[in-house]
Amino acid sequence: MLILITLSFLFLGALALLLLRIFNPDFRYPWLIAVSSIFLAWASVLFWQIKIPLELTLPAWQPVILFPDSPHFIVDQLSWVYAFSLTTVGLGTILTAIVRKNFPSAPAWVGILALNGIGILAVLAENPLALVLTWTAIDLAELFTLLASVKEENLRERAVISFSMRVLGSGFLIWAGLVSTAAGTPLNFISASKESGIYMLIAAGLRLGVFPMHLPFKTESALRRGYGTMLRLTSAASSLILLARIPYESLQSPFIPYVFAIISLTALYSSWMWFRASDTLDARPYWLLGMASLALISSLRANPVGSVAWGTALILGGGLLFLSSLQNKWLNRLLQLSLIAMSTLPFTLTATAWQSQETLWWGYWFILLSAQALLLAGYYRHAQRVKKTDFKSHSPLSRFVYPLGIGIIFFALLILGIWGWPGAIKIGAWYLGLIATFITLILIWLRPRIRSLDPLEAHWLKPNTAEKTTTGRVYSLFWSLYYFLRRLSRFITNILESDGGILWTLLFIILFASLIAEGIR
Repeated sequence: MLILITLSFLFLGALALLLLRIFNPDFRYPWLIAVSSIFLAWASVLFWQIKIPLELTLPAWQPVILFPDSPHFIVDQLSWVYAFSLTTVGLGTILTAIVRKNFPSAPAWVGILALNGIGILAVLAENPLALVLTWTAIDLAELFTLLASVKEENLRERAVISFSMRVLGSGFLIWAGLVSTAAGTPLNFISASKESGIYMLIAAGLRLGVFPMHLPFKTESALRRGYGTMLRLTSAASSLILLARIPYESLQSPFIPYVFAIISLTALYSSWMWFRASDTLDARPYWLLGMASLALISSLRANPVGSVAWGTALILGGGLLFLSSLQNKWLNRLLQLSLIAMSTLPFTLTATAWQSQETLWWGYWFILLSAQALLLAGYYRHAQRVKKTDFKSHSPLSRFVYPLGIGIIFFALLILGIWGWPGAIKIGAWYLGLIATFITLILIWLRPRIRSLDPLEAHWLKPNTAEKTTTGRVYSLFWSLYYFLRRLSRFITNILESDGGILWTLLFIILFASLIAEGIR
């Protein structure tokens, strides 16, 4: 019941804003409706803690032979953290919208409320059918947003590639369900079978954005910071929750060490790109990819709680930074203090991130701790480069509400270190946290003193379809294959539609019939 109450606040609020937009476009208080809806949803998620676990089962789908398990959703301690993080960022997004250039923007708020509801369903999904349904809704929202906001042909092609890779990830999750069912145990995420784990890992890896690594929003800054940020973080959270459900027994393949090495290098590369980026929003995908890589590492080391810690830090830390658009001394200090929550020091949100019973070669620690330090040092750098806007030029209401939106996300970062889930009040691997913090401080100190660490304009991070980067070559390979198949299809079509098309059709029928006859014999 509590799950339905939360979803009702979000979806009914979105519906009310949509109807007002259609039938009463001059309505003066859409922002108050949006704030009320998201605040009530956020408060109701807090009340989930009273009755965890909670369950919600939808009616069975027909035919039963194809859908033996109806969509099922469950609130446990791990999924609650993601749900709380998403509603917190949603609340912060709508509160900080009061200072955006496009304020008021009811359509964006409709999207934010709807995304919050779909994102909550995604992180609560307990079986593949429920998760694939929510993934599909998020993927379509992202695809339509990108196609509507970009005009360049190459960027539109990259949007389609991104959508295709996500659909492929959904396909691997469906395959995991089929493999588990074939083994005699229908797949559910609370007690997933070991046969399905490797396919769940592949599904999550594909959807977390390995390809494409950089797909920016080409719209105005207000949309990029508001709806754009909510869309990216919701998409990431819906995939990160799957990492916490993978049974470690299924990750004993001889290929796992190679996967571990690739993910470690991906974390290092993306963190380096994030550290050197000159524009925060353009570099946002590298933050997502770097933190998601660390979450994948924790999952591979049999530490689902650590995976959730990194994922929650990705959502809350990213939301705090990407929604910040005004310069203020105290708010900048909040951004800098938020690094403590991501430092893996004791009693912080990420205190359990490096814990594991598995031993790890020291060379990997050099890569992983360096990646973490680069992410944190880059975060500090971006926090100092918030757009310098006169905070006092805004109305008194804006000067009160905007800091409230930033502060509530900062509050969530701190409170999750001591309350509400299995990763709270933990000492963790404190010595690794100290090493990462020390490296971070060194990088912060070196940045203004070494030019290569502080480029004036990192033009190679910006979208440039003319440059042939490594990622661009990968895209070119995919599209070359696509264009080849398209030309082949047109060639065959032209043959069949020509004057000799009937003869070719009869020839194919004769060959097909002869093959069948041979098989019957």
